[in-house]
Amino acid sequence: MIEKIFIPTVHRVDNQITYNNLPDSLKKKVVMVVQACEQTQYQYDCEYLVLPDTAEYHFSDYYCLPKTRRFIYEAGKNMKYCIFDDDIQFGRRNMKYFGALSNMETSKRFCNDDDINEMFSLFDEWLDIPNVTVCGCSQVENPPSGGLEQVSFDKVASFRSNASMTSAYWINGNNFKNILDDLDLTSVRVGEDVCFLLSLLTRGYSNRVSNEFVTFNHSNNKKMKSTVWDQQTYEQTLKDHKHLEKLFPGIYNILYDKDGNRMKGGYRDFGKSKIEWSKAYKTSKKSDTSLEGFFND
Repeated sequence: MIEKIFIPTVHRVDNQITYNNLPDSLKKKVVMVVQACEQTQYQYDCEYLVLPDTAEYHFSDYYCLPKTRRFIYEAGKNMKYCIFDDDIQFGRRNMKYFGALSNMETSKRFCNDDDINEMFSLFDEWLDIPNVTVCGCSQVENPPSGGLEQVSFDKVASFRSNASMTSAYWINGNNFKNILDDLDLTSVRVGEDVCFLLSLLTRGYSNRVSNEFVTFNHSNNKKMKSTVWDQQTYEQTLKDHKHLEKLFPGIYNILYDKDGNRMKGGYRDFGKSKIEWSKAYKTSKKSDTSLEGFFND
């Protein structure tokens, strides 16, 4: 059972999109993760996890976001839990794309309460599958793709294994609590979620990503101001990306054009990178010489 839904938030006391769009039954599981300086401003009927009242956790610190995430991983290491951005809505794609009968008039729509409860039940079951440590939704901007789970030329499976995800994570903290202290999770701000996922994949902890359920992130679409991201610079981002490239050689790759300039695009238009998600998981199997490792390769 998913025990808690952690929602880290700052400067959005009156604008909690994620919380407001959850069914009432799931709001009871919410734990808002707040800055010590803002604690008294929040009046939502939920639990609160207050960050340490120190400079390193203050929103002005460059690494406040990954440190906050690391704080949550520690709090959830003995449970199944979620981490959601505070500015998302969940959506659902038409089942016709996955070989089933059409279940809506459009290609996709926002989730209602029943959809969200169904999604939670599904992801809770996924976290009980051996070696599935993290699962979640696709970004709505990314078209559904099947990868190894391709069903047919015009249909794809409803999920992918060992792939990218963002904004919302279902996590089995018990799976990796024994190696949590060994993971370098606070040395980059841009791509801190990529660092987390790749750190697990390269150690053999698999993930699963739904093609059917998706996230709409209002900050990514620049519809909302962001305390963390609106002040980000190109130089800071490039430094973080180079660090990821060093941490995961041959897996995380910064892309350059023929003139040696960084290719335009990528997250918030700071430059494109290519991430070999499946390769990251396969590298963990190369050092596994056990019989189980042989058959899982």
